[in-house]
Amino acid sequence: MTATPPEALTSDPAAPQVAQSLAEIHTKGAGLFSRALVMVNGNLSFDETHSYKTPIAGARSGGTTRYSLTETKDAGRGFQGRVDKAQARMSKQDSEVAVLQEAWDWIEGLHSSFPPGSHIRVVVVGNIGPCTGCKARLELFRQDLIDAFGSGRVIVESVYDTSQMFITKNYEEKYEDYETGTTSTVSTTYGYEGATLEAYRPPGASQSLSYWLYQVG
Repeated sequence: MTATPPEALTSDPAAPQVAQSLAEIHTKGAGLFSRALVMVNGNLSFDETHSYKTPIAGARSGGTTRYSLTETKDAGRGFQGRVDKAQARMSKQDSEVAVLQEAWDWIEGLHSSFPPGSHIRVVVVGNIGPCTGCKARLELFRQDLIDAFGSGRVIVESVYDTSQMFITKNYEEKYEDYETGTTSTVSTTYGYEGATLEAYRPPGASQSLSYWLYQVG
C-alpha cells in the first residue's frame, strides 16, 4: 500500500507487533494467512503467560474446530442465524478458523489466572480481510470473550493490508448437501466496508506502513 502522511500515523502501542506480523505473513508467499495477537490488560510482552501470538496459519488449516460453524454436534454454534450455509461450508478451512481456535485454547487455559476485572484485546492480522463466513466467526469469537470477561472488557479487531478496503468475489462452489448436493454461485466479501486506514512508521524507516483496521461489533 502507499505511504501515509505522518499526521495519520497511529498511536496504537501494538502497531509494531501488527507490522511485524504482517511482514512475517507476507514471507509465506501466495495464499491467505492469519495470526492473532492476544493481549490481556494491555500486556505486549507476548511471553505466552500474559499475552500471546498464535502461529501463522494458512488456508486449509481449519476444519473441525470450535469456529467452523459447520459442526452439527455443537448446539448453538452452527451457521444458522449467522451466515448462509454455503458461506460456512466454503470457508470452514480458512486460516481464521484455526487461528481463532488457537487463540481460544490459550485464553481458556489461562483465564482462571487472570486478575479479576481483566480486559482483553485480540487483533486478527491477515494479508486478506476476512470473508463473509469468517466475519461471522469473528463475531462468535467476540461473544465467547464477552461471556468469559464480561461486557465492556473485550475488543476484537481485524487488520489486513490489501490495497482495497473490501472486495466482493463470486465463486462456483460445490459442496455436499446431505439432501441433494449443490453447485451454486457464492458471493463473498473480503474485508470490511467502514474499516479505517492506519499507518505505522518503523524506527529509522523512510516510509510508513499502512493497513486497514476494523473493530468487530
